Amino acid sequence: CVLRALGREPLSRDIGLEAAGVALDKRGYVVVDEYERTSVPSILALGDCTNSGYELTPVAIAAARRLGDRLYGDAGWARIRYGPEIPTVVFSHPPIGMVGLTEAAARAEYGDDAVGTSAATMGGMLYSFNERKVSTTLKIVYVGPERRIVGLHILGPFADEMIQGFAVAVNMGATMRDFNATVCIHPTMSEELISFGGGKGWGLKDGKPERAPYLDTLLAKKLPLLSVAALLGGAFMLGRRCR
Repeated sequence: CVLRALGREPLSRDIGLEAAGVALDKRGYVVVDEYERTSVPSILALGDCTNSGYELTPVAIAAARRLGDRLYGDAGWARIRYGPEIPTVVFSHPPIGMVGLTEAAARAEYGDDAVGTSAATMGGMLYSFNERKVSTTLKIVYVGPERRIVGLHILGPFADEMIQGFAVAVNMGATMRDFNATVCIHPTMSEELISFGGGKGWGLKDGKPERAPYLDTLLAKKLPLLSVAALLGGAFMLGRRCR
């Protein structure tokens, strides 16, 4: 079996763009800025014909909605953010999903000392009785002392479905602490992403129990010690039950 993936080119030639002064790159893509403006102020372009770097239908739809907001909604600030925050999927078998930075890109941007990762490869319970197991690989890339998640990657069955929900959390600035404080849904593959614990145990940081974010507010209100202990005990039991 021979697979040839030659890519594609936009049909931007010989339609008068050059005559109008619209700049094209060497591959024929319309050159635009972050607001979809071409080299001619009165001409805008969006979608697969531009050099935005994301030839994806949902990206074009999102960009068009923001453009409509700017033109007709009195929202001159509105625009899509082109970059790794856009979740992407390769619909292979199994699918590959990612949002955010790769480990290499994170190290280049933040430095080696600031970057940490958690990764695992395992077989899902869906295939427990199969002679041929199907594995899933998961990886989280985080940065800084707060361990903010800047990249999340999944290779395996249903990666396309999982990445959509996790993309929201990553774009909201979720941290490993937030993930560790979330009660898992068992048995699922996605629960492994919230039970990594930074590679040092679920709910732990540097080998010690890490307080869940929702307890910050409760403790700030100076609840009775017994109430806080009960909450901690309940969270511990739920964590054990998930396992």
